[in-house]
Amino acid sequence: MMHATDTARARRLIGPAITDVAGEPAGQTQIDRLVARYQWTSGYCHDRIVLEVACGTGQGLGLLRRSAKVVFACDLSEDNLKTVRTTYGSAIPLALADAQRLPFADASVDVVTLLETIYFLPSATEFLADARRILKPGGCVLISAINKDCPDFNPNHPLYFERYGAMDLSALLRRHGFAPECFGIIPMNAPSARSRVFKPLKQLAVRLNLIPESMQARRLMKRIVFGRLQSMPRDIASLAAHRESATPISADEPDRIHQVILCAGRRT
Repeated sequence: MMHATDTARARRLIGPAITDVAGEPAGQTQIDRLVARYQWTSGYCHDRIVLEVACGTGQGLGLLRRSAKVVFACDLSEDNLKTVRTTYGSAIPLALADAQRLPFADASVDVVTLLETIYFLPSATEFLADARRILKPGGCVLISAINKDCPDFNPNHPLYFERYGAMDLSALLRRHGFAPECFGIIPMNAPSARSRVFKPLKQLAVRLNLIPESMQARRLMKRIVFGRLQSMPRDIASLAAHRESATPISADEPDRIHQVILCAGRRT
């Protein structure tokens, strides 16, 4: 059960601290990762009723709308939802909601998505129980997570409640009545000289709790670590056709190649 202190912590952290924020400076890898996970997600949405949980500022909702019958979205941050309304108007119904208490009727949705958010939840169990409740028989929950088994993974992120690889996500889904299928995106490449220099410094900053809280300071850190930045798009629908597709991987062994794991769980 999620306690009041956990809810307060989550509300404080949801937003710029843990989301890809529309209009903010972003590295190319960050944008590629965002596009790739939504491109994969959209493949499950054709003519379906879709709910994106923890939608952030909604960059992927336009892509999901292209194939879905209808798309709903919810987030714990009213500021995030205001940005979504600015981008899409009334085209996407929105709800201010906790991922662990979803305001939808039983068996009312075909697809539930939770993208690069599961490690920020105090209780993934509560989310999956509620996702199963609102999913129709045979419906899917789609989860993406930064891969803890990737050599480049930083395990010391101060905001994580848990860390996940393919085996962890698969086991979690099976325990909650889902049949999992896993994929990987963003394969590891040889690190650049900049990455070799700054990655240890970033890890040290995380361990010592030196990651800045202000957005201005975070922008400067991104610029130092990632080099040239560009504005995070408000709607990535036009970018999806130019990205590589996800690669099927084993659900029963660690994947040490891909930076991000995608897991589709079909309600059994």
